[in-house]
Amino acid sequence: MDKKLFVLLLTVPIVSIIITWYVFTQTSIEQTQISFPSQNLQKKISDTFFNNADIINFDEMGVPKSKIIGDQIFHYPDEEDSEIINPIITLIRAKGLPVIITADHGWINKEGTRVFLKGHTIIKREKSENNRFSQLETPELTIWPNKDFAETDKDVKITTDTTVATGIGMKAYLDKEHYYLLNNVKGRHIPVKKTNNE
Repeated sequence: MDKKLFVLLLTVPIVSIIITWYVFTQTSIEQTQISFPSQNLQKKISDTFFNNADIINFDEMGVPKSKIIGDQIFHYPDEEDSEIINPIITLIRAKGLPVIITADHGWINKEGTRVFLKGHTIIKREKSENNRFSQLETPELTIWPNKDFAETDKDVKITTDTTVATGIGMKAYLDKEHYYLLNNVKGRHIPVKKTNNE
């Protein structure tokens, strides 16, 4: 057999093995460098993960109702929910600005209909002609985006242009912007600042 042909036939499988090893190693390194939430102490290896993922929910008419995005989404073997890093949930409104919900971490069911948020969770809607400003802060929140409903049994702080209310436990109907604090409810009024012309 020709020496050049022999060397070529020997080189191709070796190069292929080296490339496969490199790709596998880089993928493993990429997953081990991910910062996991404190709840995931075992640092499990996911069977599926996505970077910069978007999940869009539609209503019965096919119109986008909510959008869930995250820096990364992981699914772990034998677990129903998937984990989201830095989730941002946008609840789209026919009138007025959207409701934006952010948190440090989240867990979403496979249908995308329930999200559990943890770590500095904020529900915020900026003021427009069709809605008032509101901001809600809590350490944990469970939300059903398609039902515009959210609840928590943790501390809650709700701020509007004119009031600040705090309590423990809450049920929220987000489409109507109705927030019901359940226990230890306290509130205070914020005086409206007068301008020089008034």
